[in-house]
Amino acid sequence: MKKPTLFKSAAILGAAMVLAKLSGFAREVVLAAFFGAGTVSDAFILAFTIPELLLFLISAAVAASYIPMYYRVEEKVKFTRNIMTCLLFVGLAFSIVFTIFPGVLVRLFAFQVEPETFEMASFFLRYMVWTAVLILFADVFGARLEIDGSFFANGMRSLWRNIVVILGLILGAVTGFNVWIAIAPVAGTAFGTIVLAMVCKRHGFTYKPFLDLRSPALRQLLVLVGPIFLSTAALQLKFIISRNFAASLGTGSISYLYFSGKITNLFTLLMGTVFSVVLFPHMSKMAADGDIDKLKETLSRGIVYIFALMLPVSIGVFILATPGVRILLFRGAFTVEDTIATAAALRMYTPLLLSASITPLLLRAFHAMQNTKRPAVAGIISVAAALGLSFLLIEPLGVEGLALSGSVSGTILVCLLFILLRKKIGRLGFRRYLPELAKITFAAGIMGAGVYFAAWVLPLMYTANSWHGLLLMAVPAAGGVAIYGGLLLALRSSIAWEILRRLVRLGRRQ
Repeated sequence: MKKPTLFKSAAILGAAMVLAKLSGFAREVVLAAFFGAGTVSDAFILAFTIPELLLFLISAAVAASYIPMYYRVEEKVKFTRNIMTCLLFVGLAFSIVFTIFPGVLVRLFAFQVEPETFEMASFFLRYMVWTAVLILFADVFGARLEIDGSFFANGMRSLWRNIVVILGLILGAVTGFNVWIAIAPVAGTAFGTIVLAMVCKRHGFTYKPFLDLRSPALRQLLVLVGPIFLSTAALQLKFIISRNFAASLGTGSISYLYFSGKITNLFTLLMGTVFSVVLFPHMSKMAADGDIDKLKETLSRGIVYIFALMLPVSIGVFILATPGVRILLFRGAFTVEDTIATAAALRMYTPLLLSASITPLLLRAFHAMQNTKRPAVAGIISVAAALGLSFLLIEPLGVEGLALSGSVSGTILVCLLFILLRKKIGRLGFRRYLPELAKITFAAGIMGAGVYFAAWVLPLMYTANSWHGLLLMAVPAAGGVAIYGGLLLALRSSIAWEILRRLVRLGRRQ
C-alpha cells in the first residue's frame, strides 16, 4: 500500500476508535453517576474487565500469530476456520468452568477485596463469562479484516457493546434488578461480533466449522502463540497486581485506579493501537518478503510520529488532570474526593502515555518477524519491576504509587524492547531523526508552559459545572494545539508539514 492509503487507513481507524472510546467514556460516566466509587462500581469493574483481560491473552496472541502466518499458508480460508473452531472449544470451556466457579477469578484479580464486593462481583461474573466465544471470534474476524485493509468495523466494535452496557447500567440502577447489569455486556458483545461477521462476509469470508488438529500450519501457529501468550500475560499480570494492591486500600480504590487507567488508555489506544494495527499487516508482508530495511524504516518513522503526537498529549493531560476528571466524572454519586483521588492517579499515569503508545508497535515488529521469545522475556522483567515498585510505593503514595509503578515498569519495558530489537535487526535509523525529535521536544515544552499559564488564569475550570468547565478547558487545550502546531511548522518540522499536506489532500478528495 502506498503512503496516502496508509495515512487514510490510520485516519479511518482513528475516527472509528474515537467514536468507540467516547462511548466507553459515556459508560464510565454513567457508572460513576449512578454508583459512584463504591461497592457496586468496584464489583462491576472487576466482573467486566476479568473476561476481557484473560481472553485478551489468548485472542491477542492468536491474532498476532495469525496475520504473519496468513501470508505463508496456501489454504487461507481453511486455516482461518480451523483456528476459529479451536477457539470455539476454548471459549465454551472457559465459560462453563467459570460459571460454576466465578469466585476463583475474582480472588485471582482481587484476593483482598471486601466480602460484599466479592459476592456481587461473583454474581456479575457468572453471566459475563459468556462473552468468551464472542470475544475470541471477534478478534479473528477483526484480524481478517485488517489484512484486507478494512479497519472501520473492527475499530467500532466496542461501540455497540458500550451502548448496550449503558442501557443495562441505567436499567439496573432504576429498577434495582442487577441482572440487567450482568447480561448487558454479553448482549452488547454478541451484537458487535455479529456486525463483524457480516462485514467479513462482504469481504468474502464466512465462518464454517472446520477442525484439523494435525494441520502443520496450526501447529506452527501454536509454536508462535506460546511466547506471545507469555508476553501478553506478563503485561496483563501488571493489571492484576495493581488491582490486588488497590483492593487492599479500601472501597473506592479499585475505581480510582480503573477510571484513571481508562483515561490513559483512551490516548494510548488511539495512538499506539492505530499505528500498530494499520502497519502490522504491511510489516508482516515485509518480513515475509525478507525486506528488513523497509521494515526498519516503517517502524522508526512510525515511532517518530507517535512521539510527535503523544509528548504534547502527556504534558497536557498532566496539567489538566483535575478539571478533566471533574468534567468527565464529577456528577451524581461521584464526589469531590473521588475526583481528586482519580486525578492524582491520572497524573502518575502520564509517563505511561508515551511508552505504552510505542510498545504495541515494537511488539508487532517482533511478531511480524515471528520472533516471539525476546518480547516475552522483556515482559516478564517489566512485571517483576511492577511488583517490586508496587511494594515500595503503595505505603507512601497509595493509589498514586500503584499508577506510578505502572508508568515506570512501562518505560522499562519499552527500553528493553528497543535494545532487543536492535540486537535482532541492527540500528533502526533514529540518528537521522534527532533534529526532528529536538524540534518536537522544544515545541512541546513551550506548549506546556502556555497551557499551564492558561489553566492558572482560568481557575473556574476547577469549580464550574461540566458544560461551563468544558468550554473553559477548551481555551488552554485549543491554545496548546495552536502553539505546538505553529511552532513545528515555523521550525520546518518534516512531520508537521507532511501531516498538514496529507490532511489537505484528504480533505480535497472528500
